[in-house]
Amino acid sequence: MSNFLLDFSFGVKRSDGYVSDVWRATTTRLGDFHLGTSSIAGVEEYSFNKSGMCRSAQSGAEGAPPALRDRAGFRWRRAATPPRGSGRAARAAWIAFPTDYLSKPAAEDDRETLWIDAAPASGATYVEFAFAAEPEQGIRGVLDVMQDRTLVRCAALPSGETLVIFCYHADWENADLRISGHGDVADVLFSAADPLASGRPLRHRFGPAPNDGEAVVLLEMGGVAVTN
Repeated sequence: MSNFLLDFSFGVKRSDGYVSDVWRATTTRLGDFHLGTSSIAGVEEYSFNKSGMCRSAQSGAEGAPPALRDRAGFRWRRAATPPRGSGRAARAAWIAFPTDYLSKPAAEDDRETLWIDAAPASGATYVEFAFAAEPEQGIRGVLDVMQDRTLVRCAALPSGETLVIFCYHADWENADLRISGHGDVADVLFSAADPLASGRPLRHRFGPAPNDGEAVVLLEMGGVAVTN
């Protein structure tokens, strides 16, 4: 018997095959939710305990600029789940995937992955994770009214909560970014134009540590090492 009630991998893909990193979302039989990804840029994991306490862990990314390497883990308490009948949910995590910063896949990935269609150019795909007290039927009814969000997965938890995963497309203002390696390692350039035609092989996540009651908010972008 599997230890997971929900276990699936997902990513965002453009029509030309450019992709995000692959993320894995799991819920345990104890009612905990885990979200993580791993790539040549390192490993990131976020754990949302049924008690409401949460923590993060990041490691790896050797050879990357200090600002992108081994970020300290943090702990926080997620927002309380709104009561049943409220029609609301408590956001736990939110990830933005700008379309023009997706990456050419380095190799075929044989993992079973749910690929979410990327937004049009100059847009972004947003994937959100939330806890609700409503059953799946009620959640689907709310999303039918909202119409701008697509339900990806629902997972009933032993606590009586439901983990809701949905996605949507929205505008995005491209803003290139260069992270300095301070002469010790190569800089990393995040560019929508990809002037080196690199395919943006280095994918990194950016986001602040949440305060209690807040969600994890992440931006994932693809870049390339540059030395001049």
